[in-house]
Amino acid sequence: MSNLMLIVGNGLTIDLLNCISQLENINTKNLFRNGDKVEWPDGSNEKGFLSYKHCRNLWNLGARPSMSDSEAQNLIEEIISCANTIPKNMLDDRSENIYVNAYFELVAYIKQLFIMYDKKISENELSSDGIMNWGWYKLLKNAYNNSKYENIYIITYNYDVYLERVLKVHNIPFDIVGIEESGNKIKIIKPHGSISFCHKSINDKDTYDIKRSSVLYEAELKDFEVKYEALDENYSVYALIPPSGDSTRMLFKWAEEMRVKEKEIISNLQENDKIIISGLSYWHVDRKEIDDILTNISSKANVYMVNPNPPKVLNAVLTCIYDNYILYTSSEELGGLL
Repeated sequence: MSNLMLIVGNGLTIDLLNCISQLENINTKNLFRNGDKVEWPDGSNEKGFLSYKHCRNLWNLGARPSMSDSEAQNLIEEIISCANTIPKNMLDDRSENIYVNAYFELVAYIKQLFIMYDKKISENELSSDGIMNWGWYKLLKNAYNNSKYENIYIITYNYDVYLERVLKVHNIPFDIVGIEESGNKIKIIKPHGSISFCHKSINDKDTYDIKRSSVLYEAELKDFEVKYEALDENYSVYALIPPSGDSTRMLFKWAEEMRVKEKEIISNLQENDKIIISGLSYWHVDRKEIDDILTNISSKANVYMVNPNPPKVLNAVLTCIYDNYILYTSSEELGGLL
């Protein structure tokens, strides 16, 4: 028997949204574009989370709903590059550093943004013909029903839960590694966290404020449960690392525990296993984390990348590391890959 591993990022979400014609309503490339539509989650229903009122440091650094895609990416990269180098003892509510405070605002904002996006997708859309014909769904369904595969591992850097919801709608069971494990064939690892990772401690909704304390770093995986409803409650701790954040440098206990489990899984991969990669940015700020995965997989494994516009550097690295590497420009090929 062999294993199948998917290592996926935002490209998979974009591909799914394209299948159900939601790309116009949900923008996961420019994370600031719909910031004025995100509600401040204190029960008041007031929109405008990304504003001078609520995210003063992000705003003063230039974050605007009107920003171009490249401007938004550059600002996020700037903030995260700083956060990756700041000592843990500086990341607390006593700091007056604009980048430290912008980091905490960014984490809180992104969580609420993706919760808003989650509400835009109905169960009917996730069970539609578009999803039934989606290459990734066909791949997972076929692999799940194929006795050839002992385990299906999915390392996803996406905060959204669209993939998990697709599996639930189609009655395909799965585990969330580290939090909700029942020995299912499909095992999902989310090293950068998820909007579904809900802390067991909940505060009154009307007391909501952006968390800026180093206490955030003390939460362990056992302190969270997986939910797909009531995601906008006032949870005491977020479990989310922003885009381009390097979880090996962000000192969250839950993220460290997740990396340990991820390494255990990767160490068990064999030469006859299949690895499929899609939608990874491979920016300089998160490259080390991806390299730690890629360089610990056998060079003889069957490796595929799915990307209509593959990052040149990542394509070169995969070509360099793996003897059996194939690039596909569309997920349409995945259904028959097995």
